[in-house]
Amino acid sequence: MLETKKQEMDQERVPFRIMLSVLVLWILAQIVVVIYFWGEPQGSDQGAYIDIARRCFAHNEWYPMQQDIYSSYIWAPGFINFLILQLKAWGTLNLNMILNLLMNLLIVGEIFYLGERFFNRSTAIWAVILWCLLYSNLMIVAPAGTEIPFLWLSLTAFCFCLSPRIYLLIVAGVLFALANWIRPLVIIFVLTTLAFMVIKKFKPVNFLALLLPLFLTVFVIGKATEQKTGYFVFQSSTSGANLIMTANDKAYGGVAVSVLTDSTSIAYIPDAGSFTFAQKDSIWKARAVAWIKEHPVKFAKLYLLKFGGLYVEDSWADRPLLGGGSFVSSYVVDGKVTQAAFVGQMTIRVLKSIGYYLVLLLFFYALIVHRKSLLSEKGILLMILITGTLLTNIFSVSPRYHYPFVFVLVLFAAYGIDGILKERSPVWK
Repeated sequence: MLETKKQEMDQERVPFRIMLSVLVLWILAQIVVVIYFWGEPQGSDQGAYIDIARRCFAHNEWYPMQQDIYSSYIWAPGFINFLILQLKAWGTLNLNMILNLLMNLLIVGEIFYLGERFFNRSTAIWAVILWCLLYSNLMIVAPAGTEIPFLWLSLTAFCFCLSPRIYLLIVAGVLFALANWIRPLVIIFVLTTLAFMVIKKFKPVNFLALLLPLFLTVFVIGKATEQKTGYFVFQSSTSGANLIMTANDKAYGGVAVSVLTDSTSIAYIPDAGSFTFAQKDSIWKARAVAWIKEHPVKFAKLYLLKFGGLYVEDSWADRPLLGGGSFVSSYVVDGKVTQAAFVGQMTIRVLKSIGYYLVLLLFFYALIVHRKSLLSEKGILLMILITGTLLTNIFSVSPRYHYPFVFVLVLFAAYGIDGILKERSPVWK
């Protein structure tokens, strides 16, 4: 038995060295990306986050300010305040790239930990390798986006909750609340965590240790904002806008901000500037729900199409810096892009996503080959992927919205590689 264990360690040594080599190259490549894009202006959502942060900083206030009440929506408040904090600390936002790189490294460490915790060391090794091969995970350090901070906070909290230690659960509750302050998607991690705790028969005090700090932190954030603006805001208020963009006559399932200012669309609100963000959110939701009731079949078709739109490619991370953020909607909704240009751009995106497609193939292979193990605690991880996808598809989708779930794809894809290795060598069995 000791001899077999030694053989297994010897067989893991080569993949482990490959992992370290890939990891070093990945870090160096990210450093090159950071240097190349250092100080470059950013577009899309990321550019808007930066503009809002600088405006608030100039007024010596945190986001949202009183004047933001009449904006279209309150947008990623936790992240924008994170940018404001950087401006207060260093007077620049360039260092956000460095912080992204550090958080990206911590995420890799957590993926390795989850690979060992739920699968085995071999799966953990291959998961890190696959994560580093994804184009998005290379370019993601440059844009000032919500993706890395949200995933790092959520994944760290989730890892802490795998232990019944009270102090870890308390910290996890705070981290979950902060993640939700950045993106209102943390519910998928919380539900999965609670399911895990039930299955592992955690004590009632453990649930209290997690949930009490979570709700308390949410309350503190909301009350602090209410004192400034008169509104209890603890997360983004973009659900109405995201819903109306996929519930109108021009909807194609993806993000189409242009419909909000299109006077021929039900999303258009005359004199929108005279309405508060909460009023606009309410109007958009009411109109969207009414449209869905009138067009249930079309909405259902769009919902199914969004599975493709959400996972079609993985080159989204460079668009805030290289452009093309609204390319698809410009072609489908606005008709401003020719078919030839559209095909050419999509071809480039597909080529950038080859590593991602490999992960998808290995993921489905693992689901088929290891289908019996899905009923074990490994299947808990799939809850994040499935719940996140189903909830995201209710609203307008974009390929970048799949980022919080990709680590699950990677872990199971790595599990598929582990299965292939065991089939080829009896030492791995």
